[in-house]
Amino acid sequence: MKNRTLHNAFPIVAAAIGNRFGVKVSVGGDKAETDGQTIWLPAYEGDDADYQDYAWGLLAHEAAHIRYSDFTLRYGSSVLRRRLCNAIEDVRIEHELAKDFPGTRLTIRTVIEKMIAKGDFVAASESDHPANILYGFVLKSLRARVLGQTALLPLVEQTEAALKSAFPKGTVTRLKGLLSEVPKCLQSESDCLQLTDRILTMIEQEFEQQRQRHQAQPSEDEENSPEPDDADQDAESTDSDDSNGQISQDDMEPDERLPNDTADDPSSASDGDDDSNPKNPDDELATPSDSSTSDPQGEDEENAEIADPMGVLQTLLSAEDTDIEQDLFESLKSALSLAAENLSELLMPSGLEPPMDERAGVILLRKVQGESGKIRAALQGIVQSQTMSRTKHACRGRRLDGKRLHRLPLGETKLFQRKQAKSAPNTAIHLLLDKSESMGYQVTDSQGNPMGSRMPIALEATLALALAFEGIPGVNPGVTAFPGRQDDSVYSLLEHGQRVNARTGAFSVAAAGSTPMTEAIWFGVASLLRCREPRKVLMVMTDGQPNESLSTLELLQRCRDSGIETVGVGLGLDVSHLFPVAITINDLSELRAQLFELSKSLLLAA
Repeated sequence: MKNRTLHNAFPIVAAAIGNRFGVKVSVGGDKAETDGQTIWLPAYEGDDADYQDYAWGLLAHEAAHIRYSDFTLRYGSSVLRRRLCNAIEDVRIEHELAKDFPGTRLTIRTVIEKMIAKGDFVAASESDHPANILYGFVLKSLRARVLGQTALLPLVEQTEAALKSAFPKGTVTRLKGLLSEVPKCLQSESDCLQLTDRILTMIEQEFEQQRQRHQAQPSEDEENSPEPDDADQDAESTDSDDSNGQISQDDMEPDERLPNDTADDPSSASDGDDDSNPKNPDDELATPSDSSTSDPQGEDEENAEIADPMGVLQTLLSAEDTDIEQDLFESLKSALSLAAENLSELLMPSGLEPPMDERAGVILLRKVQGESGKIRAALQGIVQSQTMSRTKHACRGRRLDGKRLHRLPLGETKLFQRKQAKSAPNTAIHLLLDKSESMGYQVTDSQGNPMGSRMPIALEATLALALAFEGIPGVNPGVTAFPGRQDDSVYSLLEHGQRVNARTGAFSVAAAGSTPMTEAIWFGVASLLRCREPRKVLMVMTDGQPNESLSTLELLQRCRDSGIETVGVGLGLDVSHLFPVAITINDLSELRAQLFELSKSLLLAA
């Protein structure tokens, strides 16, 4: 591990950011994902700035989803509907998150800029699937306008050009009008879905209007065809009468009339032209897009007429996920997972709420209150004696000590009295309690008498100590039991700042599992680093060796390098090889007394 301290360690910072956002973050394994309640980030311990920027951007974005999105919303079977709604919702939630946490705007903007620079975020082109063009324009234009991600502006311009070429005339203008409602008119993800439906309805209307124009075009041409002059009609009538082979128009076959109908088609001729005027072949090939480019007012610049509007609409509405570019943050998850795929070390477990047994908690509290009160009184006396104001003599001051005046001829200059108060301990103490399966084994005292298992006795001692610490000014206790449901989780019995009386039901966990001490220490030090107290102590109570001794030793050293004191309490086990400050308790009947002595020495050292 290159970073020997913990203050800037990836798992610690990730957990701290998650705590700041009010979401659960677990760092470990090689996957980046979320389930709507917890965010998982891979176990990364490198120093790649890009990787960390991507991770913080993903963390902010997913935290916004957890805080503001509706995970029960259903989109139906339409892929395009779901993807468009997600694009709009992404912008809405990031905008909301920036209101409470303004720094996230820069965090996510940095990710966007780096992805553009690496070519991982590109504009849509005319050859793309129409669904991808539409999705790309909605996503990029909203991010640029609403979230201030101005690096996207060139991509927005290119994507808009593709949109104009692929969609009916007027679509871009009406689409921009609908997107102008983001974010001010959107209060929830349901609002985003309603806006998505309005966008899709508008686009269907635009395609239908173009289809109707295509159908009406031939009849309009026929109705607008110039009629022959009356004189010409008379001449034609006379010629036909004089002809020996009289053929009426009704007697002509349709195929015989086609060339004349085509020749008389005025669609390529200007008003007032007669049949003798030559046609301009370019006029026959001209398309609306050609004429729009020559329009000085630019009225028809939006896009060309679509040859098969209903076919394009069907292609659009039947789009699959593979037809649309990957979601921005899904691609980030993939990138983070790939970068960490060779790392298997589990670093930061999830902090779970333990099974709460309020009745058992009340019984346990009554059992330890008496002894806890004695410990608290003794510890308070020790702390008070250490923090009492003491008199100190100085060379200057406002209060002269008359008892020292006789020393003045001897050269004594410290004749003034000053009171000096020692500060309170101002210490955060986090106790990690091993609840592995072996803690449930039956044990005996030094006389060979059965005492039951270690687990209930350890819980009693821990609860009594937490109560005692809580009543001492300047001491902030926290308690975690490990493992939780699995080795990748822990049970948070008492968070720093919580009242012990409100958490007694948590001190009824049963012994189970192995000894994932490394993971538990990561969780404990993350909790300590969130505390404001300048002095931080990690106390580990265990009856067995950790699952991974080397990683535990390395992490404990990093704790000490970061200024966190580490203390070990071995239950029938010597743990001095792990902790420089350690005690071994072989007789469980002495557990409370020895914990008191250890706590006293810790507070005296404060």
